[in-house]
Amino acid sequence: MLSTFNRNKSKLAVAFLAAGFGVHLHSLAQAANDSGTLIINGQISASTCVLSLGDGASTASGSKTLSLGTFTTTAAGTTDGNLFGTPQTAVFSILSTSGSGAVCTLGAGNTLWDIGINLVSSQVSSVAGGTNSVLLSGGTSGVATGVGVLIKTSTGAAVTAGTTNLDLLRGGFNGNTLLSGSTSFPAVLPANKIALTAQFVKLGTVAAGAGAYSATVPLTVWYR
Repeated sequence: MLSTFNRNKSKLAVAFLAAGFGVHLHSLAQAANDSGTLIINGQISASTCVLSLGDGASTASGSKTLSLGTFTTTAAGTTDGNLFGTPQTAVFSILSTSGSGAVCTLGAGNTLWDIGINLVSSQVSSVAGGTNSVLLSGGTSGVATGVGVLIKTSTGAAVTAGTTNLDLLRGGFNGNTLLSGSTSFPAVLPANKIALTAQFVKLGTVAAGAGAYSATVPLTVWYR
């Protein structure tokens, strides 16, 4: 049996904001400036787990931002695939809603979990010898050119950084690419974690163009 809960919207490489079923109730206007909106959000899941984002503040706010820093176009170099800057990592795990930090019991007969992403080809690129492992910046104005962010992931009980390039368009599971690297079903044990590491990478041999980098990665937690 598969179950899922969804949280999305992010800043930079990875972030997480609460989402769920939304009901919008608009009042009838009584005067030109008399109106209102009521938004009701909720979530129904077979699991009562909380997705930990690696630190208490991020988990509590439901938002994780990876800031890769500011660099000159010279630092990027002109070699395709050149990594620059300091890698930044988010470590995800599934914990009990009790807040005790205990590993969560997945429920509904589920024994494995994973995180899925669903990107399109215009959001990704590749470097020499790689396949669709580079996340491109969103936006159309004032965007840095000739650079992207290389995404690596790893899983394990004590994992602290991603080490394997993730094919961001791999798909294979309900239209999702799983961060574990599995191409079939969720593959992470409840006690294990997923580490996602992001680092700037040069794309192509033409000098990088100055600008901002920002990417949104919606994430979905799956159970099996």
